[in-house]
Amino acid sequence: MLKSVTVLFLIVLLFASTALAGRPHERDGFVIGFNLGGGTAQVKPDDAPKDDTGGGAGAFRLGWAFADQFMVGLESAAWVRSEDEWDVTLNSTLVNFTWYPAASGFFLRAGLGGGKAEATIDVGPLDLSASDTGGSYGVGLGHEWRLGEKFALGGALDYHEFEVDGGKFDFVNITAQFNWYF
Repeated sequence: MLKSVTVLFLIVLLFASTALAGRPHERDGFVIGFNLGGGTAQVKPDDAPKDDTGGGAGAFRLGWAFADQFMVGLESAAWVRSEDEWDVTLNSTLVNFTWYPAASGFFLRAGLGGGKAEATIDVGPLDLSASDTGGSYGVGLGHEWRLGEKFALGGALDYHEFEVDGGKFDFVNITAQFNWYF
């Protein structure tokens, strides 16, 4: 299912980018933004089968655009899932580099940093929780449309992976992206 959603996402970006050719993309200075959407995650312990699970997704970023084509920043992305008695949160905080080819709305990003996996289980009066951290990397792509002098709305597809003691975690988020350029 994730593959078909990804293909649909890329087709929508392609057609929307030609239909919404609005304001020029001028990037210079401070950037703040966030993403909201959904995604899937896999917990990949060394001895367990892979299993995709759907959940909510989001991200928050602060950065500096030092040219119309380049931005560097700090981004924290998360995938969350909550059911009856348990909650799982995967978080990846990265130093990201974003490239906008030809100063367009299309972008590619990549980063390195740290990740954290956290699980909480409520069993009657007991609250059991565990968390672990490890190194992380992420890559993404998307397109944004300039809707105002300082505001851009877009779509993003991001992949994050990190390893902790006993296994790997990854999540793929498909989100709406909101950026302000100051």
